[in-house]
Amino acid sequence: MKQIQIPFGMRDLFPQECAVKSRLEERISRVYESYGYQKIETPLIEFYSTYQNTFTSLKEETMYKFVDESGQILALRTDMTLPIARLCATKYGNVEGPFRFSYCANVYKVRQNFAGKRNEVTDCGIELIGLDDGSDLEVLSCALDVMAALPVANSTLEIGNSNFFKMAVREAGIGKEDARQLADLIDAKAMTDVREKLQTLPIDEKARAFFEHLPLFNGEDALQEALKYSFAPSLKQEAERFVKLAEDLNTLGYQDRFAFDLGKVPHLDYYTGIIFEGFVPGIGTAVLSGGRYDDLLKKVGRDMPAIGFGVKVDYLLDAVKEETETKRQLAYPQKCLIEALQYARVLRKEGPLELVRDDTIDKPEVR
Repeated sequence: MKQIQIPFGMRDLFPQECAVKSRLEERISRVYESYGYQKIETPLIEFYSTYQNTFTSLKEETMYKFVDESGQILALRTDMTLPIARLCATKYGNVEGPFRFSYCANVYKVRQNFAGKRNEVTDCGIELIGLDDGSDLEVLSCALDVMAALPVANSTLEIGNSNFFKMAVREAGIGKEDARQLADLIDAKAMTDVREKLQTLPIDEKARAFFEHLPLFNGEDALQEALKYSFAPSLKQEAERFVKLAEDLNTLGYQDRFAFDLGKVPHLDYYTGIIFEGFVPGIGTAVLSGGRYDDLLKKVGRDMPAIGFGVKVDYLLDAVKEETETKRQLAYPQKCLIEALQYARVLRKEGPLELVRDDTIDKPEVR
C-alpha cells in the first residue's frame, strides 16, 4: 500500500504541540494588546499581480500560485505585511492614521529542500503604519517585551540598519548592480569575497576600508567601529543616531538583551531603515524579524511610513518545553452515563475534564 504523505515543508502538529503553540500565541498576543495593537485578519489568497506590482525583485518560484475560474492568477500570501498594506490603502483609504494592527496567521513560501525551513508557518506580528522613525524605539521595546514573554532563556535581539549601507553606497558612488552584489557578500559575511569585490570598484581607500570592515560592525564594539570607519558626515550622523538608540534602550532597562549588527543588509529594495532579528538558544534561524519599510505603502496606493515585525511561532516549538497541564478524569460505568454527564458539567466550571468509561466501578468518581 502506497504511503499517504503531506507536501514537502508542511507539518502535522499533535495535541501537545498544539497546546504549546496556543499558549505561545496567547503570550505574544497579550504583549501586542498591551501596546494598543488591534487584531485583524486578511484572506489567505491574494492576487498574484499585487505582489508583481509591489516588489521589483519578486522571486515567483518561492510562491504558491494557482488560477481561478476566470483565469486570474492567485497566490497564497507569503507574509502579512503586504496584505495589511493593501488593507490600509483600500479599506482605510480615507481614515487618518496612525494604525496599529496585530495579526496571527499562516503564511506560505516555497523553500529549497535542503534549507531546513518550513513552507507553512504561523506568523504573529504587528504593523505600525503612519509614524516615522521616531517610533522605532516603541517597536523595538515591543519586540524585546515579546522575546521576554517567551518561555526561553537568553534570547537576544540583533539590531541593524539598512540605511547605513545605502548611504555609504551613495557617498562612494557605487552603481546599483555592484551595490546589490556587495550587499549579498556583506550580509553573508564572506570576508574574502568582499575584499575581492572591493578591488574591482573605483572607490577611495576610506570607503574601501568602511565596506571591508562593515561585516564586522557587530558585538559590543559595533557602534564604536561604525563611528571610526564612517567616511562621510551622513554616515557619522547615522551611527550617532544608533548610539542614542542604544542609550535609550539601556535607560528603558533592556541592557544585555540586545546587540547591534550593522552588517545586516538584506532586502535593500524593501527595508528603508532599522532592521532587527530575534534569536533564542537551540534554534539556528531568527524566530523574530522585522524592520522599517517606508516605501512599501506608496506602491499599493497610499504613501505612509511603516514599521513592523513578526514572530514565527512554529520555529519556537523545538525550543519551548512547557509543562503539560494535568487533566482531570471522571470515570463512570455505562449505566451512570447521564449522571456522569450532569456531574461533569459542574466539574468543568473548575477546569478541563475528560470522561472515561469504566464498568468495573458502581458510580462516577473523579481521578
